[in-house]
Amino acid sequence: MPPDAAAAAAAPTIDDDWTVVRRRGRRRGDAPPTASQHDAPPPLTLTPIPWFPSDSSLDPARVSRLVDRARASISRVAASRLYRGLLLPDSPLRRRLGLLAPTRLSLIGVGSFESSPAARLQLALAALLRRDLLPESASADLFDPVLSAVECAAAVELGFSVPSLDDGCRRRVEEPTLFYMPHCEASLYDALLAANWDSPAQLRRVCVLGNSFQWYALQAEDNCLGPAAKAAHVLAAGRFAREERIGETGDLDEDWFACAFNETSWHFFEVDDDVDLAASIAGEEISSKALSIERL
Repeated sequence: MPPDAAAAAAAPTIDDDWTVVRRRGRRRGDAPPTASQHDAPPPLTLTPIPWFPSDSSLDPARVSRLVDRARASISRVAASRLYRGLLLPDSPLRRRLGLLAPTRLSLIGVGSFESSPAARLQLALAALLRRDLLPESASADLFDPVLSAVECAAAVELGFSVPSLDDGCRRRVEEPTLFYMPHCEASLYDALLAANWDSPAQLRRVCVLGNSFQWYALQAEDNCLGPAAKAAHVLAAGRFAREERIGETGDLDEDWFACAFNETSWHFFEVDDDVDLAASIAGEEISSKALSIERL
């Protein structure tokens, strides 16, 4: 997003480089990220179901090669301008993570990191965040329905656990958790928020690093019948989400970095105890229906 557009669209907060995301119109020529434009995402599972790797064959040599490639990606991301920017001392990001004190990292929707260089970079960033920004005792897991047995074994060797259930991202957290969800569908973010929407205290345990919720709000305004418009929790969260985009253009000058991290933002949910979350969802649904009727 161009700096002038971002400045005009957001209200300043106590931290100069953080904003509360507000809805706004799109400038002519702006477009949402291509990874978020699917019109018909696959339906999510309503209850957890047993999950098995897409390819059950397990070749130790492939596992070893994949671990080596993943470690090379970790070194590459660690040396990047993008990552060095995340480690700046006394930055708003470091302060907010310090206040949240996440004790778990969940990487959801990483894709096939054996076949995709971008997915390996995303996995690398997750490994580095756990190493450098979370407590030493923090745990980490990763999941994507497309993972193979080789990828699961490599993930375990890299320090991640792999769930045996597909919960459709309806994951109620029991501890402060950082969810890294690279380029997921709006419905997945919505399912995660819905599972933790019962109280402000519960929602404050969640941090999401993933597609910009601001972009989803723009998509919902442009297409009132599209997937983003159905993500009521994502749209309602825009009223109190603290959002910061990860990386600037100069940090994403390599093609695979741009593919892996474009339009990715941090989201913290700093909702006050007196906020009626149920009412905010009802208001969002009424607003969406009114917009649909208006455009008929």
